[in-house]
Amino acid sequence: MNKLRQFIFSSLLSKHPLVIFQTYRLMKSQLIAIAFLLPFSAHAQQKELKVSVENETKQEKTAAPVLIRLSEVKGLKFDVSSATVKDGEKVIPSQLDDLDNDGKNDELCFISSPLSSGGSQTYTVSLSASPSSTTFEPRVYADMMLDDKKKKHPFITAIEAPGSTNIYNDLYHHGAAFESELTAYRIYFDHRQNIDIYGKKSRQLELARTNFYTTPEQQSAGYGNDVLWAGNSIGCGSLKLWDGHAPVNWTDVRSRSQRIVANGPVRTLVEVIDRGARVDSTSSPIDVRTLYSQYAGHRDVRVDITLSRPVTTPILCTGVQKIGSSAEAFAQNGGVKSEGFVKQNGLAASWGSDYPEMGKKEQFPPEPVGLAIRVPETYIASTTTDDLNYLIVLGKPGQQQLHYHVMFGAAKETEGCHNATEWFRYAESWDPSDVTIRY
Repeated sequence: MNKLRQFIFSSLLSKHPLVIFQTYRLMKSQLIAIAFLLPFSAHAQQKELKVSVENETKQEKTAAPVLIRLSEVKGLKFDVSSATVKDGEKVIPSQLDDLDNDGKNDELCFISSPLSSGGSQTYTVSLSASPSSTTFEPRVYADMMLDDKKKKHPFITAIEAPGSTNIYNDLYHHGAAFESELTAYRIYFDHRQNIDIYGKKSRQLELARTNFYTTPEQQSAGYGNDVLWAGNSIGCGSLKLWDGHAPVNWTDVRSRSQRIVANGPVRTLVEVIDRGARVDSTSSPIDVRTLYSQYAGHRDVRVDITLSRPVTTPILCTGVQKIGSSAEAFAQNGGVKSEGFVKQNGLAASWGSDYPEMGKKEQFPPEPVGLAIRVPETYIASTTTDDLNYLIVLGKPGQQQLHYHVMFGAAKETEGCHNATEWFRYAESWDPSDVTIRY
């Protein structure tokens, strides 16, 4: 190749020596300049950081979420298109998420290796402006589908409707659904906005096949199913308005929306926005944004709430329902009684059994489940109970952002709690506090 290049150049030079020489000199100078700049350009589009993860809680963290907000990374001067996370020399699953739908990634997340109380681990994170084709096996899943006339159930990622429009039955499984290997949830797209739950026998992703509506054949094959009917209760940690005496549904809103913000492989994010929500006709409207996060390896869901203005009095509440208080359910479930409590420290839990689907009582008889919620004490205005629920009233004067965690367990789980004693012991020891992250 070098001899051929020399031959061509010599031939041209013999015919047009001056032109060829000047052209050669110009090309050479340009190549030198490009070669000089390339390393600096490539270096400017990459950034490496060491991420220290410390467990300062009193319990072991087997799969702690690690969240890096890209806006907080010092010296980051480019839009991040890909990331590589290493635990030692091993590349581990991670994901980048665009939270505000502006086409730019805002957060990087991954799951830590098990951390004992007081333990720590350091990870190497490489951020790049260049895209990557690397993929990981999904450990979470989310979807939202239309219930169309042709029953093709096309996937959608977002929907918004006026508060007066009822499209609950126009959405397959009635709203956004999401899962980890352990549990699955859905959020009703209606005035209730209840969190509904789906229990599993085995730790696997199932919603893409069952869609929350398990057939008898799938049930025989060991798939899970909807395990609890919420009715008019607060269900499993659903967020409601509060009128000073009782929970209030999201009936008076200007509009409501749902959006799947992220869908794996490490976490799912589902956003619900109620615009112009009012507790009653005399109250001022307020916008409420609720973000539901579920991570791989987790049965719980984190619920983050952002209000359009600080509250002056409590206007929100959550909690867990009292399960299976009906005489029919008690007779059908082998005498599993409804038990539960709510504590001032922000823990509420219940155990019991009821029909999951009132229209399919033969296929889905009552089965025992446990519910739990933990609210940081700083957000608790009060606690109370009513005929259906164990309740926690949320929001102190001046607060505009708050969060809590919800979880459930089904007695059908191979690896889980199978009675009230086990469930309440597990709930009491449950500490969803974040690990400490430094970078």
